[in-house]
Amino acid sequence: MMDTSSVDGFLAEALRDLRAGKPFAWRTDFASDWQTVWSRIEFHGIPLILHEYADRLNTWPLPLLDRIAEEARLIVLWESTHRDAVANILEALNAAGIESVLMKGTALAYSFHDKPAARRRGDTDLLVRPENAARTREIFEKLGWYREKGPHGLYFQESWLLDTAGFFVHSIDLHWEPSDRAVLHSVLPIGEFFSQRKPIPRFGEGAFRPSIATMIMHAVTNQKWHAQHGYQAENGRLSSAKRLIWSVDFDLMVANMQDEDWDQLTSHCAREGAGPLVAEALRGAQQDLGTHLPAQPLAKLEQGQLNPDLHTYFTSRDSLTQFWLNLRRTRGLSNKAQLLMTRGLAPRDHLIKKYPAASGWPTFLLQGRLVIETAGRAIARVAQGRSGHGGR
Repeated sequence: MMDTSSVDGFLAEALRDLRAGKPFAWRTDFASDWQTVWSRIEFHGIPLILHEYADRLNTWPLPLLDRIAEEARLIVLWESTHRDAVANILEALNAAGIESVLMKGTALAYSFHDKPAARRRGDTDLLVRPENAARTREIFEKLGWYREKGPHGLYFQESWLLDTAGFFVHSIDLHWEPSDRAVLHSVLPIGEFFSQRKPIPRFGEGAFRPSIATMIMHAVTNQKWHAQHGYQAENGRLSSAKRLIWSVDFDLMVANMQDEDWDQLTSHCAREGAGPLVAEALRGAQQDLGTHLPAQPLAKLEQGQLNPDLHTYFTSRDSLTQFWLNLRRTRGLSNKAQLLMTRGLAPRDHLIKKYPAASGWPTFLLQGRLVIETAGRAIARVAQGRSGHGGR
């Protein structure tokens, strides 16, 4: 089987040449193993982009081109029905006087991509103010959406689903904070999402997105999170530091930035200690696609000091460490209590996955085991910290 890194490099090079108007030849050493290439095309979210340049892929295997074309047709159909479903929600929110902001994939699709369907995604992320969350839920229900039982560990968002003609099930992740992780709330302040929101005319009335600088910051933290936790695909969770569709996103956003956008981004990163994270992501897009990055703003980002909490959050794989960081950064006693309750009173399906050998235990015993283990780890960590402090 072909090496994944070789296939990824091949696809990045293909995107660079195709977007520059050049044909791109199939690699003879790949022989006829087009299925491996297809699996990486699907992972990177670029079938429709490649399909748009099919006339420049004359030497690629016909079965692969047919598979790309088939997927492209499905993506375009999904996009059409998804946009209509989301537009109905936005129109209803707008009529009710509820401000909202489209985030991430959908905002990118209709703001920067030539064809929105080219920005492959599985759902739409929609942000409302916390005080409007209850009224927004009522509107979702009125329009036929139903709430999905979300995975354990979500605090500031929830998923809503809509069946359309028995063919697609559309999903909106409803947020009342831009990030579900409190450690990122200062990096992604909800106030900036609303105070600097921009209209998206291509989507329709009532559609808004954040500023480009805020969108870049959001995309960076999203990429870093997936680099650590993996990416959910049809064949299960996959691990990868980045996907090529994200590099395309960065390339398009950078191409649309003005001096004031760079000033906003560098100033925000300097305040929050996020510059090195942003520089790393932009350098990745440059490596993949040759993205032009202005020297002075890039230098400011690279020379900035990384916030220690961000460094710990994105490098530690210890769930307790991440939970403690989020608890410390959570605003309000009621929100802190909710985090503690959610962690302590985990649902049975989550506990059985964690303790498969104890699947016959009653739920309350499983919950008690988790609480005791978590408390024990926390106490040991505090004791270790005190011991280390006393030794200095």
